[in-house]
Amino acid sequence: MRQYLNQTPVENYQVVKKIAALGLPGVILVVTMAATGLSGAAAITAALAFLGGPAGMLGGIAVLGLTGLITDALAEVGLEDLLTAIYCQRRQGEPHGKLIEEIEALSLFNGDIKDRLKATVTDGCGCDTVVNAYLTDVTQEAIAILERVPGMTPAHHRDFKQSNPIIRLRDGAAVRTWKNPLGVDHVFVADSQDRMVYGGYVGWIHSEGLNCAIAQIRRDLT
Repeated sequence: MRQYLNQTPVENYQVVKKIAALGLPGVILVVTMAATGLSGAAAITAALAFLGGPAGMLGGIAVLGLTGLITDALAEVGLEDLLTAIYCQRRQGEPHGKLIEEIEALSLFNGDIKDRLKATVTDGCGCDTVVNAYLTDVTQEAIAILERVPGMTPAHHRDFKQSNPIIRLRDGAAVRTWKNPLGVDHVFVADSQDRMVYGGYVGWIHSEGLNCAIAQIRRDLT
């Protein structure tokens, strides 16, 4: 099964907590590393240059060691998913208005990313995505069937809300689908609490394969 940030081992969760504890400087460090490819002391120096603040804002051996973990997390889940997880963590203990103002003020983000991160802060978008969800054998089998579709590519959690349920599985989970404006077919699996546990999409040439997989799920798992 493909891994999503909220399904990764405890180590990644601890990385998110450590970055979130740094506040805005931690976010700047992550974005700087993603944009420049720098790590270690060079990444900290570049982040400080952007912040214009004292070394104490990102100083210390602990933060220096954190840059290696950030590099690994960026390689595994990508910048936007990592930022989403960071703001999911921060929204639990910081005023939402302050975080919204912070996101809006950051020139490092483009408009689309700003909108999605603001939705994360205000609505928790992406925060309920498979948080230690228990997957039954039925749900796991449905996901396995979808994973075998040629061309299946992980979908972003932001598109989950656009999808509509088309199949209810025996365990209460649901298969949901959505076609984006370009006609690309997306499929999601939600658990019985309507939390996304899987998401993928296929190109036009593989749409028939996806339809066959959905038909198999309908036949065998409902």
